[in-house]
Amino acid sequence: MPTTSSRTHVLRALLPALAALAAWPVHASAQSASTQPAVEVGSRSPLLADTYETARGMALGLGARASATSTSGLAYNAAGLSIGRLYHIESVAQYEPQGSRFSVGGALIDSHSGPVNMGTSFRYVHGNGDTGHGGYDGRIALAVPFGDHFAIGVTGRYISFWREGADENADPYAEHITFDASIRVSPVEGLHFAALGYNLIDVGSSLAPMQVGGSVSYTIDGALTLAFDGLADLGTFDYEDGTIRPEGLFGGGVEYFTGEVPIRAGYMYDTGRDLHYVTAGAGWMNEQLGIDIAWRQQVTGPLDTWLLASFRYFVH
Repeated sequence: MPTTSSRTHVLRALLPALAALAAWPVHASAQSASTQPAVEVGSRSPLLADTYETARGMALGLGARASATSTSGLAYNAAGLSIGRLYHIESVAQYEPQGSRFSVGGALIDSHSGPVNMGTSFRYVHGNGDTGHGGYDGRIALAVPFGDHFAIGVTGRYISFWREGADENADPYAEHITFDASIRVSPVEGLHFAALGYNLIDVGSSLAPMQVGGSVSYTIDGALTLAFDGLADLGTFDYEDGTIRPEGLFGGGVEYFTGEVPIRAGYMYDTGRDLHYVTAGAGWMNEQLGIDIAWRQQVTGPLDTWLLASFRYFVH
C-alpha cells in the first residue's frame, strides 16, 4: 500500500483536477460554448457520445461504473483501478451495423506494480466514409488508493473526431484534450459508491459531452452484482437563449458469475434524445484469459445496434 508521504504528494498533484467534481462545470472557452452539437447527416438528434468501452460496461447498460475495475476502470472510473492488484492487457472490436462504423482498440492497466495505479488505451474509429464520423481517442489514467475503502482517479484524454461525406472539409467535430475524474468509496466489502466527471474540459461536441454523476453497486457472495448509474449531460443540449439545458442518462445492470462464465444484462434511458436501450452480454474467463461479448439495442426510434467483443490477457 502507498506510504503516507507518497499518498500526500500524489494527492496534491491530483486535487486540482478532482476539484472539478465539486464545482459546477463551465465552458472551457467562448468558442466551445458557441459550438453546436454534432448532428449526423439525416438525423435531428445530436450524435451519441463516442468513447472507449469494454464488453462488461456495454452489457451492463449504464450500470458498470461503481464496480468497474481492470480495463473497465480505465474506461469508466479511474478510481476503480485500485480494486485488486492486477496487470491486464485487452483488445476490443466494436461494430455498428446500421451506421457501418467499425472500431478497434487496446488497453493496458497495472495496479500491481506500485502505489499508483495506471492504465492507458487507444482506439481508432473507421467510419463509413459517407455520413457521421471517424477518428481516434487515447487516454492515460492514474489512481491512488487510500486503504481499501477510498480511492481517487484522474484520466487525461485526447480525442480527434472528423466529419465524413458532404461535410468532410468542415471543421472536425472535436479535436481537443480533456480529462475525467472520479472518487470511489467502498464502506463495506462488495458495496461501492462513485462520484464521476467526464470531459470536464468542455470540447463543444456531443461526441465527448461534459457529464457529472454518480454510481452505486453491490456484489453478493462474489457472484451477483447489482448496479445503478445516473449522469447529467451538461454539454449536449441548450435552451434557445444558449444556456445549458441539463439532461439525464439513467440505467442499471446485473451481472452473475456461474463459475467461469459471467452473464450480464442492463438498461439505459437517455432523457435528452428520449431513447431507451437494452443490453446483454456474456463471457468466459480463467486465471489467464478472458473473452467477452456484448450487445446494445436501441428499442425506441430508429433501429440502432452496437456489438462489441474483447479479449483480455491476465499477466497478474
